Amino acid sequence: MVESHRTMAHLVAGVALACGASAASAQTLLDPRLRVSVWASGFSSNPTTFTWIGPGEMLVLQKHNGRVRWVKDGVILGDALDLPVNIDQERGGLGIVADPDFATNGFVYIYYSKSTTGGDTNVNASWLDNRVERYTWNGATLGNAFGPLVAFPADPNQGNGPNHDGGVLRFGPDGKLYGQTGDLNRGRFGGKERVEQNTATSGSASVGGIFRINADGTIPPDNPFTGESDAALHLWWSYGLRNGFGMSFDPVTGELWNTENGSSSYDEVCRVPKGMNSGWLKIMGPDARDATYFENGFAAFDASDLVHLANSTYVDPAFSFKVPVGITAIGFLTSKLFPHDLQDRCLFADNNLKNLYAAPLDGARAEFVLPPSLADRVADDATERDLLRLGTNFGVVTDLQLGADGYLYLMDHTGMRVLQVRPVTDELDPAAWRLEPGARTDGASEAAEASDDVAWEVSDGVITRRPRPLRIGAEFALNAANPLALVAQVETRSIGPGVPQQIEAWNVATQRFETVDVAVLGRDDVARTVALDPALHLDPVTRAVKLRLSVLPLPGSRQPPRLAVRIDLLRLDVTYP
Repeated sequence: MVESHRTMAHLVAGVALACGASAASAQTLLDPRLRVSVWASGFSSNPTTFTWIGPGEMLVLQKHNGRVRWVKDGVILGDALDLPVNIDQERGGLGIVADPDFATNGFVYIYYSKSTTGGDTNVNASWLDNRVERYTWNGATLGNAFGPLVAFPADPNQGNGPNHDGGVLRFGPDGKLYGQTGDLNRGRFGGKERVEQNTATSGSASVGGIFRINADGTIPPDNPFTGESDAALHLWWSYGLRNGFGMSFDPVTGELWNTENGSSSYDEVCRVPKGMNSGWLKIMGPDARDATYFENGFAAFDASDLVHLANSTYVDPAFSFKVPVGITAIGFLTSKLFPHDLQDRCLFADNNLKNLYAAPLDGARAEFVLPPSLADRVADDATERDLLRLGTNFGVVTDLQLGADGYLYLMDHTGMRVLQVRPVTDELDPAAWRLEPGARTDGASEAAEASDDVAWEVSDGVITRRPRPLRIGAEFALNAANPLALVAQVETRSIGPGVPQQIEAWNVATQRFETVDVAVLGRDDVARTVALDPALHLDPVTRAVKLRLSVLPLPGSRQPPRLAVRIDLLRLDVTYP
């Protein structure tokens, strides 16, 4: 039986081979509008996860030696911490996350498998527990250990397998700390039944779910199962989890998603509402598929056969792989730098095939919008699986997050490096706006939108036979210097016909605005594409590009009593070498 839970368990023996394969095969993105590069390298001992502590600055946790590496602008500056870890199979350094108020308190939370020896060991008997501790950043190192905030210790009355440890940590939009632990091979049939594995109506395995705690380790009173008499169940946000290496909050909706590894059948991508019962050990994949495998006695179970705590609910996966791929990290591509049709994608990766996948979300961001052959939300074979494939040869991606620069960063666990995925052409919205004196804003918008549904209106605010000119300035901030091309895209309209519009760009050499485009606005949208010269219009120090839209009433002609312009699109496309 081939089990996809071996995502990190058996890389210990195969890491040299895996690294060689990663180096020999370049990462390939199937969308030509995207590019991938190595952002940071030189890690050792298989890094698992990272957390941002500032723009371009992260802490990286290594699995096999418990070290936390300090990285800034792609350069490893040193070790912030060295933890004594048990690294038997999937144990080790598992998860790291900075406090939402990190800039103020410097708190960092780490999930790891603690060794009883005071040093690193791969001996099963020297494992104490999997735990979460809090540390304080002093600008170069982590210290002042506090905790454990939560711990999952060895239990002589239950299985203590070295697999199914989970480990991802995330803070939710509610400020609570979420983490996931696999089942440690507990809760099996045969006198070892437990609630979390849906094999008993009483008796907690103390593992096998997503936990939710306050930042000080206390249990939030609004957790779904705090009404249960067994206090061991109070920390769970969800249960019925076999194991998972991916967990992320949708930054748009705030909802939690995770990935779950199956055994011989079905890997899952799941939306995880409060109180979710994910179905393990009786169900993997959609309930209607009636999957059978060794752990459920090759019996077909339904959701009605699960152990339903008060406030629990079973939810089918949003997507499943019938043949497990060793699913790993999950995240969301919401950066406005990327092409608009990619900004609704949920991303996930795998261990077995080294692929990166992208699935578009529906309007409510609760389900995926899939092609007809995937209407059942299951990839039954390689052909269906590859319909969602975004990239190949990505190694084992165990973390993926957006950076402050809007680009995507991936942890390559076996290649021991951080990869950066970015668009070939950045699509920049204005970083700043400015209005000439006397102009004011009406209507709604954050700045400019690539849609007619939301626009930005500027008017002189005065009804007169001689409306005042309107001048709207916009400044764009580039992520990098030396672009190949700069192209401004403008789509505007006016409340009256025959209104001239000038697009002006700041000339760095002459230190003044110069006209680069002229158009006549009416009630219908007027779209303009204007090529700019990076040598003239890009400030080499600030990496800023400044534009100005000037709308001028024609002297001596009939004008609307109030001059106004609606900006439906104002964007700068930046192409890099």
